[in-house]
Amino acid sequence: MDIELAWLEENVFKAPLDEKQHQQLRNVFKAVTLTKGDTIVKEGEKGGILYLVRSGSVDVFQNLDGTEQRVAGLREGSMIGEVTFLSGDEATATVVATEECVVYTIDRTGLGELMQTSSELVFVLFTFMLLYQSKLFRTIKAEHVKLMTFMSGSHK
Repeated sequence: MDIELAWLEENVFKAPLDEKQHQQLRNVFKAVTLTKGDTIVKEGEKGGILYLVRSGSVDVFQNLDGTEQRVAGLREGSMIGEVTFLSGDEATATVVATEECVVYTIDRTGLGELMQTSSELVFVLFTFMLLYQSKLFRTIKAEHVKLMTFMSGSHK
């Protein structure tokens, strides 16, 4: 299966790319089809791959006090493994497909190749990762405020 360059342009790079850039992306991104129940990332395993959810949905689980608990659900446009992709550290969660999914992957070797051929594409990819994390933190903060408001009783 090929990657859909138009989807990457619209959702990640936010601009049309030329044919040379298309080829550079084809060289480093891979499309992977997963079925319901497939494990994408396993908590405790070495990272180094960035996953972009192209279609479908996944659940995120963490081992909390010896029990695996669902901590999030992600869908199209979500990013998985961005921290371990950059750090090479172990994954802090397990991610499992909840239905048939297509994910686009790039590994650290592919990032190195892209850095040698197109610093512009790497810059935009890093910007996308940073903005994704920023949005995630804002969402977590908003949910925390709602929870604290509810717990304090000031929501009444």
